[in-house]
Amino acid sequence: MAYEVVIGLEVHCQLRTDSKLFSPAPVSFGREPNHSVHPICLALPGVLPVLNRRAVELAVCAALATHCKVHTSSVFARKNYFYPDLPKGYQISQYEEPLATGGYIDIPAGGDADEGDGKATKRIGLTRIHMEEDAGKSIHDSEVTGRFATHVDLNRAGVPLLEIVSEPDLRSPAEAAVYLRTLRSILRYIDVSDADMEKGNFRCDANVSLREAGAREFGIRTELKNLNSFRNVELALGSEILRQAEILDDGGSVVQATMAFDPVSRRTRVLRLKENADDYRYFPDPDLIPLVISDADVDRIRDELPELAQARYQRFQDQYGLSEYDARQLTISRELAEFFETAVAAHGVAKTVANWVLRDLREALGERELEDAAVTPEQFAALLRLVDDGKLTPKSARGLVPELVESGGDPEAWMRERGLEALSDTGVIERAVDEVIAAHPDDVDRFRSGEQKVQNFLMGQVMKKTKGKADPAAVRELLTQKLGA
Repeated sequence: MAYEVVIGLEVHCQLRTDSKLFSPAPVSFGREPNHSVHPICLALPGVLPVLNRRAVELAVCAALATHCKVHTSSVFARKNYFYPDLPKGYQISQYEEPLATGGYIDIPAGGDADEGDGKATKRIGLTRIHMEEDAGKSIHDSEVTGRFATHVDLNRAGVPLLEIVSEPDLRSPAEAAVYLRTLRSILRYIDVSDADMEKGNFRCDANVSLREAGAREFGIRTELKNLNSFRNVELALGSEILRQAEILDDGGSVVQATMAFDPVSRRTRVLRLKENADDYRYFPDPDLIPLVISDADVDRIRDELPELAQARYQRFQDQYGLSEYDARQLTISRELAEFFETAVAAHGVAKTVANWVLRDLREALGERELEDAAVTPEQFAALLRLVDDGKLTPKSARGLVPELVESGGDPEAWMRERGLEALSDTGVIERAVDEVIAAHPDDVDRFRSGEQKVQNFLMGQVMKKTKGKADPAAVRELLTQKLGA
C-alpha cells in the first residue's frame, strides 16, 4: 500500500547566555560535575527564581527571525514530571500561553540546505516557540564505586532553552534534516545559540506517522527522542517509517509510543507506551509573574536583528553579480559572509574574492571556525592585491593562505621573508623557457605534431626551474611564441 509520511519536529536549543534561566549560576560546557550550580539550581528551601532578561531577548530574536507572532504576555508554568536530575521535581516551562506562535521557515525544496538553488522552497509552519529550563544529566558508570552506579551532574540544570515546535509539514527524512540545518543556520546567524549538536545544545525529538496516500486524517504517531545528529535524524526516521509500514501492511495498528533509535543496529525500539497524551498537570508557577514584553522592546529587538541569510543570499547576487551557488556558500555562516564583504571592500573585485574565499580560505580553515582564525579580511585582500600586481604568483599566494589563517600578519612581509617575490625580469624567464625547450626536444616535437597538452608539461618545467616565481601568463606566452616558431 502507498503511504504518505507525516513528520513534525520539536527542537530544543540552548540559548547563548552567560548565566542560567532563573539563577546566576554560570552556563559552561565541560566543567567538573556540579561546579556550575547555585542554591536556586539545587532547589534549596527559601530560594526564588529570577528570570534572565538576556534569555528573553534572545528568545524574541529567534521568534522574529522565524516570522512568529511575539505575544506581549506569556506565562511560565510548572511541568510536573519526574526528572531525576532536576532537584525541584518539576520543570519550569511555558504551556498554554507561550512566548510566540504561528511562524514559519522556508527550506530549499528538493535540495540540501547548504547547496539549494534558492529558488524552489517549501514553507514549514511553526506551531509555537516557548522558553523553558533544561534538566541536569544522569551519568551511568562504574568508575567511582567499582560497580554500576548512577551519578547526577546538575551543571546543565536550569540552562535556558527554546523549544521550537514545527507543524506536521515535513514529508520525508531528508526534508526533516534540511529543516534542521536551516533552523540551525538561522539560530547561529542571529547569535541566539551555538546550536552545536555534539555539545547537546541543539537536540531534536521527532513525531512521525503514516497515512494512506490521499487521506486527510493523520495516522497514529510515535515520538523519537533525543536525536543528536542530522544523520541520526534521517536514519531514525527512515527506520521508524519502515517499521510502521510493515505493521500496517500486515493489517496491524501502530501504537502511540515513545521510541529510541539505536545507531548501531539502525533500528527503533519502544521506550514506553503512550496510550494517551501525558498529563503533566501544568499550572502557572506561583513564584513567577507573567512575562510582559512591550511593543517598543519587540520593535527594538527587531531593529537590532542582523541581515538574515536568505536576504543576504539574494543581495550578494544582485549587488556583486555572484552565482546562486557562490552566494549560497558565502552565506552559510554570518562570519563567512561578513568576512567576504569586508574583503571585497578592501580589494574591489567581488568575484576574485569569492573564488579565493570559497576555494583557498575554506580549505586552509579545514574544521576550524573562521572566528578562530588569525587572518583578517584586510590581510586576505592584501594578499590578493599582491597577485593582481604581479608581485606574487597564484601558486605562491595559495601557499601563504594557511600561514595567514594560523598567524595573520602582513602578506607582503611573509612574501619577502619566504623569498616568494614573482620574477619580473623577462630576460630571466626567457632563458628558463629556452633551457626547457632545449632539454626536451622530443616533447617539443610532440607539441608541434599536434599534442597541445604537452605545453602544460613544459610550463610546469619552466615554473619548476624558476621555483614557482615566474608569472604563468608570461611563461605561457613565451612558450607559445617559441614553440610556434
